Amino acid sequence: MAALGAIGYVEPMTDLRGGSRAVAVLVLGGIGVFAGQAHAAVRMPTHVACVGDSITQGSGATDAATKSYPPQLQGLFGSQVSVKNFGHSGATMLSKGFGDLPYQDQTEYQAATDFVKGAGASAVVDVVIMLGANDSKPYNWAPTGKPKNDQQYLTDYRAMVEHFMALTPKPEVFLALPLSTGSSPCCSISGTVIHDEQLPLIKQLAQEKSLPIIDLNTPTASHPEYFTDGVHPNDAGYVVVAKVVHDGLLQDLAALGGAGGMGGAGGASGTGGSSGSSTAGAGGTGGTGGTGGASGTGGASGTGGASGTGGASGSAGAAGVAAGMGGTSAAAAGAQNAGGAGSPASAGSAPLGSAGSAAQGSGQSADSSGCSVSGSGAGGPFSLLSLCALLGLIGLRRRPVLHAPARS
Repeated sequence: MAALGAIGYVEPMTDLRGGSRAVAVLVLGGIGVFAGQAHAAVRMPTHVACVGDSITQGSGATDAATKSYPPQLQGLFGSQVSVKNFGHSGATMLSKGFGDLPYQDQTEYQAATDFVKGAGASAVVDVVIMLGANDSKPYNWAPTGKPKNDQQYLTDYRAMVEHFMALTPKPEVFLALPLSTGSSPCCSISGTVIHDEQLPLIKQLAQEKSLPIIDLNTPTASHPEYFTDGVHPNDAGYVVVAKVVHDGLLQDLAALGGAGGMGGAGGASGTGGSSGSSTAGAGGTGGTGGTGGASGTGGASGTGGASGTGGASGSAGAAGVAAGMGGTSAAAAGAQNAGGAGSPASAGSAPLGSAGSAAQGSGQSADSSGCSVSGSGAGGPFSLLSLCALLGLIGLRRRPVLHAPARS
């Protein structure tokens, strides 16, 4: 088998009448498969800046200097990573005029900025942002006689993200979903506002900026034993937070790939066009079953059809068998899949990170090189038409079939 990059492969086949011909088999979604099989090395940071409020600072721990989550995160990474605590008790994401203690106005904000900028050109820097608990207080989130500050929270969060992303070296910014609350949370902090209103906004921003999320809300929900006052973790709670953050910083960032991540969120559909919608190509004269029937011995797409699909189902031969049996040069092994029940994209995958869609074609036709041309599918950057043109240019054409002379 001769490799053809990540596009497909060329399989030499022997003609029934002697000689050989090359059949180009397009592996639809093959790029996504190859990408999924390649395991990138884990991205290990050299510097981690922990931005946040009193939960980052370590309130509730027996010793904030050693038991809050940043120093415990330091212990998990070891001495090769520099982890710094830039938490400020009571700080809000909401800016001046909306929040009662904006983080942007605190010295820790500038200190975190300087830490990133001073990490060095070759440093691998992460910034973990966890702000929202103090924003959930009624007088910050929904002040009496004023509009709710939910959209202001999103605006200020976006501004902070863009601030850190503009620094050199450019850090990876992780958005931490604020912790859940335990029983009878203190300080007028609302677990309902955090869960029902803030989390969707943070997720929206993460999708907008293609940023990774670290979910600290789910692991702490329904665990009142993790808290001292329903808001601030105790030592055991901070152990959980540090472990979740550690694992979150080591997540596969390549899997983000835009909305929905690599492979596409909707890849499971993977339909290859409506049944029977494919039409025969030039010269395709095959009838309902073609000579030889479903076995494909005479070509499921008719005799001599350049790329006709033939067959009652409209698919390219019976599982593509007829492609190598003297009929057409359509894609073998069902790879053309011109309107059959099969799917060109495997379940859960989308070709080349197509933003969550799975190559849904609404009717395909076959061109003279035997390649399926999508009618209106949402494929990757390379259309099937382009791929077919490429295969034609490099000489993947079927040799003429030589008919034996008629006997007298």
